Amino acid sequence: MRLLKTITALSLITSTFALAQTTMCFKENFSSMSQIESTPLDGGLCSSSKSVIDMKSEGWSVEDINIQKSENGNNFIYIFKKDEPAVSATISEEKLEQRILKKLEERKKKEIIVKKQEAIQRMSKSGKKLYISTCQKCHGEKADKKAYNTSRPLIELSLQDMQLSIRDYVIGEYDRGRAILMRPYAKSMTSTDIKNVYSYIKSLKPKEDKKEQEESK
Repeated sequence: MRLLKTITALSLITSTFALAQTTMCFKENFSSMSQIESTPLDGGLCSSSKSVIDMKSEGWSVEDINIQKSENGNNFIYIFKKDEPAVSATISEEKLEQRILKKLEERKKKEIIVKKQEAIQRMSKSGKKLYISTCQKCHGEKADKKAYNTSRPLIELSLQDMQLSIRDYVIGEYDRGRAILMRPYAKSMTSTDIKNVYSYIKSLKPKEDKKEQEESK
């Protein structure tokens, strides 16, 4: 659903003497109807620093208001108009809409990235605690040790490698070397534990290796 689909179409007023300026400002996911007019709006000439009250004090009038329900409150869209000679080129409604949609899309992308980073940090923190208490003695502080000189260093394994190895220990598919020592630990690990430990081990890799991994994706 397009954010601006219910906004009344703007007409660009032109004459020999004056040209009405218009600008579109918005506030996303805002819950207080009583405070919206004193809250800085985003976009347009509001630029996250001017409220409806500020705009009115500068000679702008509210031409149109659109309010839509959102997950965390309401989305407010204000069309402001100023009847005086324009100091900058008037922008069409379509371009204003495109700008706002683009900014909202960029904001959502940033929020997704932040959430992913926070999730990775939580996983790494949980994985560190489990790794130190369960794995470090045999696999080394940096996960680069061959346990009993028989297994591959954990730091060289992909998540899939680690998941398959744990599975093989659990079902008895892998029974060579010191597998009997590893089996009880493998049986105690959940799928979440494995992912958390792997996330922590990834954080131990040198920056150069991380960069190469990113470039190879």
